[in-house]
Amino acid sequence: MPSEAPDLELYELTGCPYCVKVRRALSDLDLSYESHRVPRRRSERTAVYEVSGQCQVPVLVDNTNGVEGMAESDDIVAYLYETYGDGTEPPPSGVVGRLLTRLF
Repeated sequence: MPSEAPDLELYELTGCPYCVKVRRALSDLDLSYESHRVPRRRSERTAVYEVSGQCQVPVLVDNTNGVEGMAESDDIVAYLYETYGDGTEPPPSGVVGRLLTRLF
């Protein structure tokens, strides 16, 4: 029996701050996903190119909702909170924004 594709897939690069932002949103929303670690060299990111038409990361695939190759971390985070967040707003991005939310 063939296995089904996971609902959410994230193409990411180790050490990428934009990928960290998306992983944080996935964690905050308690969403499971399959991680696809991509090579550091852009010329070797064929899998990312096949799903999104470009070589930058992060890239999100949401098989449930037909989203193929969404790029740009801010767009991905906004999409995740809008689709899976039950009306919650995404937390501020960056260290300063997260610190301010904890203080006030």
